[in-house]
Amino acid sequence: MRRRFILYAASVGLLVPLLAFGGEAAKTGVVKGAITVNGRPTSDAVVSVAGLPKKQLKTQDSKLKTSKAVVDQRNVKFIPRVLPVLVGTTVEFPNNDKTWHNVYSKSEAKEFDLGLYPAGETRSVTFDKPGVVRILCNVHPSMEAFIVVKDHPYFTTPDQRGNYTLNRVPLGQRRLEVWHPEFGTRVVPFNLVREGEVLSVNVDLAKK
Repeated sequence: MRRRFILYAASVGLLVPLLAFGGEAAKTGVVKGAITVNGRPTSDAVVSVAGLPKKQLKTQDSKLKTSKAVVDQRNVKFIPRVLPVLVGTTVEFPNNDKTWHNVYSKSEAKEFDLGLYPAGETRSVTFDKPGVVRILCNVHPSMEAFIVVKDHPYFTTPDQRGNYTLNRVPLGQRRLEVWHPEFGTRVVPFNLVREGEVLSVNVDLAKK
């Protein structure tokens, strides 16, 4: 399952270098850093770029392809706990536990109920609206996950050490948005000036 998720993330990352704005290749840079909580790394976050002009983002619409992703159910947990996807992505929810599950959400961005299903069965949902979707299980109240749906490909999740990298970010004054289930959204402005510039932006979510 992890391999399928990595392949999905890689395919999203490959979209960005293909984008062109105004008929010419955009001049870009790299934003990277670490996401921490009181100095400790966290991977339960989504790091994305905001502030891109809508006329630039419109150019992407015809280039973005819908994909598939997976949220596994194993050891009475959702894995991964936090998953960012593009609008239009279909997420599969395989039951790899020895018990029944009932995956559902009451979120504004996507409300659904997959019903009760046994081990070995997979059901899926297509996420067609941007926003944060909280995923729960009617059978196991402790199970919780979050699907963060984006309408552009400039997003990623930190690794186990809290490190993230956003490649091919168009130059200019932008905003780094870091979303976390417990801390909400933290916004950090940044400015990429030179093509090929590598800008370091570290965020500790527990510090103001």
